[in-house]
Amino acid sequence: MSETVSGASEFRGKDVLGKPQEQSLLNVLRMACAEAMQRPDFAARVQDIKQKFYVRDFDGIFLEPSNLSVYTAQYVPRRALCYYDLFSHPQLQRILQTQPQILCLGAGSGSELLGITAACCQILSDNTQPITIHSQDYADWSPILQSLENAIRYKWNIRPSHITYEFSKDNLLSMTKSTETLIADSQLVTAMFVFGELFADKANAINFVKTIVRCTKPGAFFLLVDSAGSFSSIKVGSNSYMAYMFFDSLKQHFEPVISDDSKWFRHARGLDYLLPIENMRYFVRLYQRK
Repeated sequence: MSETVSGASEFRGKDVLGKPQEQSLLNVLRMACAEAMQRPDFAARVQDIKQKFYVRDFDGIFLEPSNLSVYTAQYVPRRALCYYDLFSHPQLQRILQTQPQILCLGAGSGSELLGITAACCQILSDNTQPITIHSQDYADWSPILQSLENAIRYKWNIRPSHITYEFSKDNLLSMTKSTETLIADSQLVTAMFVFGELFADKANAINFVKTIVRCTKPGAFFLLVDSAGSFSSIKVGSNSYMAYMFFDSLKQHFEPVISDDSKWFRHARGLDYLLPIENMRYFVRLYQRK
C-alpha cells in the first residue's frame, strides 16, 4: 500500500502511543473511519450486518462494498484493542523482535493491522529492520486499509523503514499459489476470527487446514484466535468441535506455545469513541511448526 501521510513528530518508540495507550488506537480509528461514522444510514447498516451474521451470510456482508467501512468502524475497535493486548504477550513480543514477515489471513477489516502495529511500537526503533504486515482477504478492503495506514503513519509517525504494509485478495477456500507462497515465506501466520466463517464450507475448510500444515515452514508460528463461545463450535456429523481442536490434534506437525480455551479481554474504562465498545471472550492458540 502507498500514498501514506507522514506525521510531523519524530518516532518515539513505545512512548508514541501515550497514555492511556488504548485511547491512541481509538484515535487512529476515529480518524480513519470519520466518514463512515457520519453516514446517515450507519445504524441501519450495522443492524443489517448483525442480522446477516446471525444467519452466517458472510458473503452478504463482505461482498457488499458499502458495508466495509461501517464494519470497520463498528467491529474493529474491540478486536484491535484485544490484539494489541494479545501481542503484548512476552512470547509474541519475542517473535516481533525478530522483525518477521507476518501474514494475517482474513484480515481485511484492519483489526490485525492496527493491533499488531501498536504492539510493535514497544520494540521498534530507527535502527531495526522493517516488519512486514501482510493483510489478506477475499473482499477488496484496500481502501479501508489505506485509510488506516494513513492514520497510523500520521498519528504515530511510523515510517516504511519501521513497518511495511501489504494487501492481497484471495479466497482461502480455493487458495492460489501466491497465497501458499506467502504462507511459506512468513515467520508468523495468523487466522483470527476467520476459522469459524470458513467452516460454512466444511470440505474446503478442511483443505485450508491441510494447506496450513503443508505450507507453514518449520520453525514458523501459526496463531489461531476466535470466539470462545458457541459461534466457534463446528458441527461435523453428529458431533460438535471447537475450532482449535482441529489443530490441537495435529501434534505431529505443531507444538503448542500458548494455549488458552477461554480468555477475557476487558478494555479500560473511560475510553472516548463514538460507538460503544464491548469486551470479548476468545480462545487463543499459538503453535510452532515442527
